[in-house]
Amino acid sequence: MKTKTLCWMILADNLKPLQQISLAAWCVLILTMLLGCSASETPKIEAITGLSMGTSYTVKWVNHEGYSRDDIANSVAVELARVESSMSNYMDASDLSGFNGAEVNQWHTVPAAMASLVALSLELSKQTNGAFDITVGPLVDLWGFGPDPVPEHIPSQGALDALRPVIGYQYLQVQQNPPAILKRADSAIDLSAIAKGYGVDAVALWLEGHEISDYLVEVGGELRARGLKPDGSPWRIAIETPSLDTQQIYQVVKVSNMAVATSGNYRNYYELDGVRYAHTLDPSTLRPVTHNLASVTVIDASAAKADALATALMVMGGEKGVIWATMHQVPAYFIMKQSNGFVAQSTAGFSGYLEN
Repeated sequence: MKTKTLCWMILADNLKPLQQISLAAWCVLILTMLLGCSASETPKIEAITGLSMGTSYTVKWVNHEGYSRDDIANSVAVELARVESSMSNYMDASDLSGFNGAEVNQWHTVPAAMASLVALSLELSKQTNGAFDITVGPLVDLWGFGPDPVPEHIPSQGALDALRPVIGYQYLQVQQNPPAILKRADSAIDLSAIAKGYGVDAVALWLEGHEISDYLVEVGGELRARGLKPDGSPWRIAIETPSLDTQQIYQVVKVSNMAVATSGNYRNYYELDGVRYAHTLDPSTLRPVTHNLASVTVIDASAAKADALATALMVMGGEKGVIWATMHQVPAYFIMKQSNGFVAQSTAGFSGYLEN
């Protein structure tokens, strides 16, 4: 998988004429050639892009080891395909779809990775008092943000009330040995608010397992960075202005060995009868959120956790979200919409990542 260096071949070619020179001259010449090899092999940033998990992805890495770009591209594609085939609610044959169609009150065997991700989801649900809840699958479908098309009319109160008995993380149980999930109601889970982050983590761990220590992985806007760029600077990540009218950078953060996830309501939405309905659904009201929080960015060591927490804070809204993130020491950056534009507020832990 690695490309061999030519440095030692160059040294070997020069051995014969060097036999007559002094040891000191030999050492000087060897050092000179080694320095020349190092200079000619200054690592550069490689990049690949692709489509997976219903979105695009980008992977950048500093190619210290001389890995083949095509080999990295193929391995990343395989890793993301593994995640998608297991956790997609668009694929009938996925492990997730298999669980959603399983019987109530029966343990359903799932891959260990999926059990771990559901366990993390339930933990975060408890911490956020249900603001993050993976049992919103039927609600996502009802509002037209799942595989089904946008509805011709917004859901009636009766249709929403009919889902109340199956929406709630408390209806799920998970075990790790053997890995399995059980539901106490006819619930269906949706991992879209955490699976992209998990995909980022999976690719990042694959890179680290192959001795690639300086990288930036992005899947659908969720990112994880490690190490530094060749010039010794950290990876710079732009937080976009939450507006469809223009694509502008609102703020820049610098990160290393951390993940960044952003949740926003300004892209995934539809309008019916002049009213905009955004894709962020509040599990407590069973309706799209209506507050003025336009986007929230979270930094954490885990992209999966950052992904989920960004969604939870988006559900809470700016005022409650800032209070919760501050209490739980979560580095978070909130952009609120006002009549004359936007205003930002961040928790204390986030300020150290902001570019001056």
